[in-house]
Amino acid sequence: MMLQLVSRRCGRSRVYATLALTALLSLLSLPAFAQNLVQNPNFNATLVPWTQFLSSAPDPAGAGTATWVPSPDADNNAGSGSAAVTIAAAPAATNAASGIDECVPFASTLVSTVNYGASVRLPASDPADGGANATIEIRLFSDSACTNFISGAGGSQGQDIVAGIPNNATWYALGDPNFQPATPVTAASVQVRAYLRKTGASANAYNANFDKVFVFLNGSTPVRLQDFGVE
Repeated sequence: MMLQLVSRRCGRSRVYATLALTALLSLLSLPAFAQNLVQNPNFNATLVPWTQFLSSAPDPAGAGTATWVPSPDADNNAGSGSAAVTIAAAPAATNAASGIDECVPFASTLVSTVNYGASVRLPASDPADGGANATIEIRLFSDSACTNFISGAGGSQGQDIVAGIPNNATWYALGDPNFQPATPVTAASVQVRAYLRKTGASANAYNANFDKVFVFLNGSTPVRLQDFGVE
């Protein structure tokens, strides 16, 4: 939700004072999750608390690396950096994956929608053969430790690495602004994953940089007041 108040002169200062009070009360009544749940979403000088994610059974075992690098950065912010992810040439197995993940606990709440996403850069050195996919994924859990997955409460969005995609100048937006579980669920944590996945039996290695990861619950987004004044 974006709150936008545009002041217009009407000759009565009382109206502006009323608007100011209304705006303040609106801010105080915002839902608890009107902020990004992800910790260190911009990879400012470190990967922590993100950890390496490698696929495992029943999917093929993944192989690759995950490190923090000072450049590139999606906002060209010197020193902020991004997460550099690679998936190895072997295994050449469909659905083998390599990347990063994070578990975020929060106060138990009824979740009806999730707005999630990330920015990804796929360097020009990647084979543009469609053999891999850059993916952002979220999964909701009933406990605070991302242990008890809620069936049907997970989703993902990805970009295949095909002709015209790999380059050193473009950050692509991945995500879903309105993911909805099959029914509203009561959750206490969310697992966020950003990774490269083999889409076929590819024997090539691939690279990606992830940055600006976000997760908002129940339609909440940061509030911004624009052109608002009190006279």
